[in-house]
Amino acid sequence: MTLGDLIDEYVDYKRALGMNYRSPVVRLKAFLAEVGDVKLDAITPKQVRRFLDGKPGPITSFGFAKYQTLRPFFAYAMDRNHLKSCPLPKILPRKPPKFDPYIYTVAEVKRLLDAAESRHQSDWLLEPQTARTLILLLYGTGLRIGEATRLKLKDVDLDDQILTVRETKFCKSRLVPVGDDLAKALRSYHACQWGSWAPTDESTFLSCRVRQPIKHQTARLVFYRMRTEAKVGRDETARYQPRLHDFRHTFAITRLVTWYREGKNVQRLLPHLSTYLGHARLQETTRYLDMTKELMQEASLCFERYALPEMPNE
Repeated sequence: MTLGDLIDEYVDYKRALGMNYRSPVVRLKAFLAEVGDVKLDAITPKQVRRFLDGKPGPITSFGFAKYQTLRPFFAYAMDRNHLKSCPLPKILPRKPPKFDPYIYTVAEVKRLLDAAESRHQSDWLLEPQTARTLILLLYGTGLRIGEATRLKLKDVDLDDQILTVRETKFCKSRLVPVGDDLAKALRSYHACQWGSWAPTDESTFLSCRVRQPIKHQTARLVFYRMRTEAKVGRDETARYQPRLHDFRHTFAITRLVTWYREGKNVQRLLPHLSTYLGHARLQETTRYLDMTKELMQEASLCFERYALPEMPNE
């Protein structure tokens, strides 16, 4: 059996279990491109190590994800006697440092919207109203970027203010209600973007200039330019800069902080947030609790420094 044959078999197996398995497929295809469609027993540890190491420097989250993809893949091959020995390196790669998502402030979101409206260039592939609505949608709902760009016109109920998110990361669909302000912005975008066109129910709600679906790469490039113009980001020496996906983290943190300030029972409400975000397990949502507590502590310290300035020395 060749590597390509095994990848096809393995992906079919994973999807038969109910997984959409998109990201691992990309990594497995990259591995195939690296070593070629060779016989399985011809794959060497040196080839695997070269694929895992990638660019020089410390291992990144993507590099660690490649290892996390290949480990069960080769285990599958050995369980079915396609391989006699595993070509993975004996020394496991060290997990990269914890990634801290960027939490956008209201002022930063306003600057990003200004960059979309007043400084947007004609060669950015996305029209100003599309870039602006994408940011508002991510910030106001916590959708994943792929969920937002795949929304079809039939999925956006502007009367009842409900979004239908279909076949998401864990092959689940869910209903996402939106607030009045966001619904108003979505109605305005729909009239501007589709008013003179004749779309079908299958047309994507958000679209590029030629009314075609927005590619993930296009959205990332446009956001990079918006972020640069709006001067939103970490220090230049930082390893990671703000991403579109960080709007999802911002939404979750903002919701939890609001509940804390309102005196709500956050533990009781957490499953509702988990369902809203489309998490497969509650544990994926609970990780925001520690982040929220840290933010609340920082906010308390800032308030104390403001309200209780140091007394002058006598």
